[in-house]
Amino acid sequence: MKKVAVIVPIYKEPTALEDISLQQCFKVLAKSHPIFCINPTSLNFNTPYPFEKFISFDDAYFKDIAGYNRLMLAGEFYEAFLDYEYILIYQLDAFVFKDDLNIWCQKNMDYIGAPWLRHKYPDVIKAVKNSVLSYVHRRFNIKKKNTSVPTDIQREYKVGNGGLSLRRTQIFYTLTQRFQEKIKEYLLHTAANLNEDVFWSIEVNRKKKNLKIPSYKEAVYFAFEVPVDRAFELTNNALPFGCHAWNKNLNVWRPIFKDFGYSI
Repeated sequence: MKKVAVIVPIYKEPTALEDISLQQCFKVLAKSHPIFCINPTSLNFNTPYPFEKFISFDDAYFKDIAGYNRLMLAGEFYEAFLDYEYILIYQLDAFVFKDDLNIWCQKNMDYIGAPWLRHKYPDVIKAVKNSVLSYVHRRFNIKKKNTSVPTDIQREYKVGNGGLSLRRTQIFYTLTQRFQEKIKEYLLHTAANLNEDVFWSIEVNRKKKNLKIPSYKEAVYFAFEVPVDRAFELTNNALPFGCHAWNKNLNVWRPIFKDFGYSI
């Protein structure tokens, strides 16, 4: 079995900022890893990038966030990559700083993404209280008042955001079959707390540990999202393997990207 493939979802002609993500993806990862493009069946676009292969899925998967959630929870998606032990999802708001991909594959985890961090608590008592609350809310799937949407605290300090994420292909495929009814429940909603990455990070491990996922203190070296200053604090200012949603924090990333040859 081959070790890892990089999967880049493209649903339209890339913007200038998205092209920076693509440039860096190929610059850093293409020497050692195959890079696949997944796209809607109807999309025809010219690209200078030497993708290993273009794999098309139904247009409905690429129309909006709800469609993308369906794709990332669909057995047919993971089935297409069962020749690889791992796949790295690399959305076009991701950026990799170095090729540590094999190192992360060797950690024998099933799912890794940027942790959902928050700024430091004012004191230890508040931190412990929220840690307990977070566990209780996840364990019993506490909902926001008068809704069927899980509370925000369920995600606090959990791993991981799906925009730049490493997934063990076979177990993800297996779990799409095992959790079909729960997946249907998630797909009825569009709230962020019911996105596909929350399903993989929290839902499948709510009652029993089905996926091996690292702690936030380890995963922060895999990827940053927000808050970036808190992430740098946790890594003692070391850059991670990559980052996600950098286009929403241009002022933060501008001087760092400049060191990598990009003006944003």
